[in-house]
Amino acid sequence: MKSALKLFIAVFFILAVIKNLDAQSCSIGGKVRYADNNQIVTAGIVKVYETGGELVGIVPISSEGDWILAAVRYYGNYDVIGIADDDWEEDALPTGYPDKVEQEDYIPVYVTPDMLAVDIYIQRTTSLSRPGVTSNISGTILAGNAPVSDAMIFAKQGEEYYGYAITDSKGHYTIKDLPVGSYTLVAGKVGCISSRGTVTLTEEGLNNLTFTIAPKGSSIANNIPNRYNLSQNYPNPFNPSTVINYSVPAASSVKLSVYSTDGKLVKELVNSVQEAGSYNVTFEASSLSSGIYFYTLSANGFNETRKMILVK
Repeated sequence: MKSALKLFIAVFFILAVIKNLDAQSCSIGGKVRYADNNQIVTAGIVKVYETGGELVGIVPISSEGDWILAAVRYYGNYDVIGIADDDWEEDALPTGYPDKVEQEDYIPVYVTPDMLAVDIYIQRTTSLSRPGVTSNISGTILAGNAPVSDAMIFAKQGEEYYGYAITDSKGHYTIKDLPVGSYTLVAGKVGCISSRGTVTLTEEGLNNLTFTIAPKGSSIANNIPNRYNLSQNYPNPFNPSTVINYSVPAASSVKLSVYSTDGKLVKELVNSVQEAGSYNVTFEASSLSSGIYFYTLSANGFNETRKMILVK
C-alpha cells in the first residue's frame, strides 16, 4: 500500500512538472530574407541561443523562408542567428536578429508566448567578385587556453565585410579567397566579448593567427586596461610574420607604425579611432630584408617604441 502511494505521488509530481514546463514554453519563428532585396532565403539554418551563450536549438529554413523552434521557454532573452545555404548565394553572411553581422550588435529577442514574426534579414559580403590576387587567413579562436567551436570570425574593411569563417571542434578557422590588402578581423561568439585585430594579407597568406575571446561578465571581459601599453612583438626574432599586442584604456585615435633603422616609414599598421581594450596586429614582412625594425604606438599623447628583428 505504501509503495503504491509513493508511486502515485511520484507520477503526480512528474506530471505536474511536465505541465508546468509546457505552460512556460512556446514557439518562436519567422521569415528569413536577404536584407538588400527582401528576397526569400530558401535553404539554411537558424540557431537560437540564450544570451549567455548556451545553444537552445537549431532548425532548418524551409523553401518558403520559414523557420520555427518549439518548446522555447518564454519571458527570456535569446539571440537568433540565420545562416543561408542557397547554392546560388555564396556571399551570404551569418546574420543575427534582425540584420546584424557582429555578435555584439545582435538585438536579443524577448520571448513571449508564440512569437512567429521574428524575421531575420541576411547581410552579404561586399562582392562575389575577387579581383586580382586572393589568399587565405587561418588560425585558432580560444577562450582562456581552450579552443572554441562554433565561434565566428569576419574580415572587414571599414564597414564592408569581405569574408568569414566558423571554427571547428578544435577552434580552427580559415577565411578563404580574400583579396590581398589590410583587414580588421573580428572574432566572437554569442555570450562573449569579441576580439579584434588588424592584419595585412599578402599572396603568401596568413597562418596561425590566434584570437582570445572571454565570456561576458568574466574577470577577463571586465579587465579594461588602466594604461596605454605596447608589448614586445612575438615571436622575436621572426620570419616572416609577428604579432604586436597593445592596450588603450579609453577611446583613442591610435597609430601603430613600423620604421626602418634610418627612420623611414615601412608600414602603417593601424590608423583609426579605437575603443578601450586590448588589441593585436600581425606584421607581415615577407617582402622586407633581414634586419632591425622599430614599431611605435601613438595614442592621445602616449608614444612608445620597441625594436624587432627580422631574420631570413
